[in-house]
Amino acid sequence: MPRLLAISFLAGALMGGCNIVAPAVVLLHGPERTKAEYTLDEKRPTVVFVDDRANRLSRRSLRLTIAKTAQDLLLKEGDLKVIIDAKAPLTRVSGETADQPMDMATLGREVSAEVMIYVTVDSFTLSADGTTYEPTAVLRIKVIDCVNSPARLWPEEAEGKTITVKVPTRQGTNPKNGTEAAQGMDKLASECGRSVAELFYSHVTDRRVNDTNN
Repeated sequence: MPRLLAISFLAGALMGGCNIVAPAVVLLHGPERTKAEYTLDEKRPTVVFVDDRANRLSRRSLRLTIAKTAQDLLLKEGDLKVIIDAKAPLTRVSGETADQPMDMATLGREVSAEVMIYVTVDSFTLSADGTTYEPTAVLRIKVIDCVNSPARLWPEEAEGKTITVKVPTRQGTNPKNGTEAAQGMDKLASECGRSVAELFYSHVTDRRVNDTNN
């Protein structure tokens, strides 16, 4: 019945004007979807690791929020069957020195992962100019084979896939105190995790994320 109704709306629009064509098309085909940019092997144990060697994040817990949000969505919405807990690699690197960081493939193997979704934080801020509240992060993502060579599975670009993540805000919603600022960072971290996960499964198109590789 809804399909017939949509078709009748479309026919009426073609006869009497075009104002109703777009809604009819949405009813017929559903909302616009974005395809996965890379399909992960569902049979290979996978781990999400967020690297922040440049200390862009104010709290270590934000790394876990990004990674855990991504892993939970990959299990729920994606096709992965086995995901290694994101806490495992973070715990493993907690004692490493800045001048001798662990190789990512080695890190993946040490936590029993065959594949690593490696996320680098290039920027993470609630305000680019110090005044306007516009939570924004820039991330680079690679998929690394922790077992076989060559190590990088995706993308072809050596620097990784770059995305910009923004959290929609209303004017006048600037944080009033440290607690609200922390909540804003937590929300941005969650959106980062969602954006990372959505690279690997089909999802409803969302304008929160900009692909900055192109």
